Amino acid sequence: MKRQPRGWILLLGVWLVLAVACQLGWLAADWRSQHDGAEFLAPSAANPLGTDHLGRDLLAQTLQGSRIAFLVGSLAAGAAVLIGAALGLAAAWYRGPVDALCNWLSGAVAAIPGMLLVVVVAALLGHGLLPLCTAFAVVSWVGVYRLVRAEARRLVDQDYVLAARACGAPPLRLMLRHLMPALRPMLLAQFSLAFVAAIKAEAVLSFLGVGLAEQPSWGRMIADAWALGDLEQGRWWRLAAASGALALLALPVYRLADRAHEQTPTA
Repeated sequence: MKRQPRGWILLLGVWLVLAVACQLGWLAADWRSQHDGAEFLAPSAANPLGTDHLGRDLLAQTLQGSRIAFLVGSLAAGAAVLIGAALGLAAAWYRGPVDALCNWLSGAVAAIPGMLLVVVVAALLGHGLLPLCTAFAVVSWVGVYRLVRAEARRLVDQDYVLAARACGAPPLRLMLRHLMPALRPMLLAQFSLAFVAAIKAEAVLSFLGVGLAEQPSWGRMIADAWALGDLEQGRWWRLAAASGALALLALPVYRLADRAHEQTPTA
């Protein structure tokens, strides 16, 4: 029997608990607190991850960053997977003009460099959580669409689906009851990958100045560290805290994607 990745699941669960606690105000609620004379303090017992240029505790900001990461990752990845799955199922089921239109739309989106399109859409929609998630979803559904379309085209010709169609089952019921169970592992894997990609996209957008304004995200921390020349001044702790937290969240999510991929049925 293959060994279950309990360590990765536990790490992901810890991050989720921390994010929920921060969202409810039970943890790191004082991340905005500024302290005169405590600017740019190195990690110590009082401030395990040091302080920033305003004397704010970086541990509190890092914990709050987990809340932003789960919000951005869940909303953006969920929207991207939902759009891609819906269009992929529609194209595979109805074919003809619907398939041609969906293929044209996916090709048009894929023709533009992904991050460039995210930056443009985010700049047009403005700062904030929903504009950022919308920008990512608009760009990132194409890969999900292509995978779902290819697998759904195979599934619609299976005997059990043909039998259900012959019995007069409506298309929506067929998609939800007969196609979605087979597609679920693939969609979970795609959601996991898009989750991490959305967090990375937020970091890039914050670095470029079109990300989440005045939010304690890891991307904002990285952008501030670069803008204030932390590394040039030997102040490594802010960049290390944000980058390390992002990596420690990405690793278990990638492991979850691997497990979901292993469970995806093959033709």
